[in-house]
Amino acid sequence: MTQRYDIRPFCCAIFLALALCAVPLSAAQARAALVIGVLEPLINLDPADAATYFEWEVLTHLYTGLTRQAHGTLRYELALAESHQASADNLIHTFRLRADAAFNDGTPITAQTFADSINRALRLNGRAAALIAPYVRGAMVTEAGALQLTLAQALPLSFVRQLVALPPFFPLHAQSFPADRLNQRPELSTLRTNGIYRLSAYSFDEYRLVADETWRGAPPKTATVILRRYASSAALREALKRREVNVAWRGLAGADARNALQAATVQEHRAPSLQCFYLIVGQRREPFNAPQARRVLMHSLSRARAVSNGLNGYGAPLYTFTPFSAPDAPRYPDFALEALRAALSEGGYSRFRQVVGEVQTSRLLYGDAALSAVTQLFSQVTTVDAVRFSVQDTEPRAFFDQVSRRAFRLLVIGWSPLLPHPHAYLAPLLTGELAIGAEYDPTEASALLREAVTLDSYTPLEQLAMRDLVAIPLWQGAQVLYADRAVRGVLIEPNFLLRYDRLWLA
Repeated sequence: MTQRYDIRPFCCAIFLALALCAVPLSAAQARAALVIGVLEPLINLDPADAATYFEWEVLTHLYTGLTRQAHGTLRYELALAESHQASADNLIHTFRLRADAAFNDGTPITAQTFADSINRALRLNGRAAALIAPYVRGAMVTEAGALQLTLAQALPLSFVRQLVALPPFFPLHAQSFPADRLNQRPELSTLRTNGIYRLSAYSFDEYRLVADETWRGAPPKTATVILRRYASSAALREALKRREVNVAWRGLAGADARNALQAATVQEHRAPSLQCFYLIVGQRREPFNAPQARRVLMHSLSRARAVSNGLNGYGAPLYTFTPFSAPDAPRYPDFALEALRAALSEGGYSRFRQVVGEVQTSRLLYGDAALSAVTQLFSQVTTVDAVRFSVQDTEPRAFFDQVSRRAFRLLVIGWSPLLPHPHAYLAPLLTGELAIGAEYDPTEASALLREAVTLDSYTPLEQLAMRDLVAIPLWQGAQVLYADRAVRGVLIEPNFLLRYDRLWLA
């Protein structure tokens, strides 16, 4: 649903700032700033209501939370928190704050600041609440002055450190964001932040971030970053080729991307994403109600061919259950004819007793390349008489209906978790709605999940996933960015976060 935002109540000073922001850059300004072209509008600056990857990306540069992701790693370190402890049952997490935590106007950031901000996000029921409510019930300040989070489910320390680095957990200044209502477009005169950048001007189509002089860490490589929205992929392509923008991010793809790469000044950057594709296997529908048939299926998949031929290399075969599995996690095989024949022989399958299955996916949900990749998955079993698979492109509503009615045998889905953590893949795929839709009994998986939370080790749960084959990993998606060849320091985190502070022009 399209939302409209009325900016008439803003003060005259804000109108002036917006007007200045809309003026094209002068040559001197262009040299001093780095311009990122996008297709998405950034319409929401309230962390309690922001819920798109782009909104979170911008907010992550404006704020610092209890923890933060170390650049280019999956390690999350303490930021405004100086300590983090969990209760024995992993349901209570306590953070003690640094004494020097403050907003950029000098206002102290306390445990009460965090408690008020987190509870506000949950209470006002904005779009962010739906993402964090399954994990967090509320926040309070202890008698000792520490922040205490009460969780809705037990979670390991490492998962919680990733969770509280997200924008819904950022500290908010009461003057910027009232306790009783959401404020998607705060006035700049009242906006107080605490990140590496501050927002100096914005309109619907352009945002200007400047280095915050109160930031105590390493300064950004570029002092001014401008986010400029374009109406179409073609317009963004031409802006990149004209060097009107330095980076094209979030939207330039397909023919426009190929056209842009023809310019000598443009280069492509790829990085892995959180989104992974899985084959969900109905556990009670023939022939896959038999474990032997599921093993035949496991040996029938050509992941490498799916990525190279179907995705044109924009992805990576996934041979462990998650991209972040431990080194001792079980590995899934790619297509191997001898292993497939052995599995067929073990199950008593032949051309007279075949393993047959219809694989459903949705082009409208995942794109043409994903549909092509699913077809390529089974391209090498066509020479084996005992195995026969077909691929069906399903309309999205019918696709989801298959899950709710438990009416599918084989389903390829793309899963984008909230966090880059094994728990964010294993819990929903082995104990959530998809597992239930596959008619999988999650009793054993749920018990192992509880053990994994306590030990912060998921290998036994992955071994169960390999044994039962309810969700089979296929490939990990890719993120693609197009930039001027003068741009240096491109870093795209797996969680769809481009690091503006690392970018600079040579």
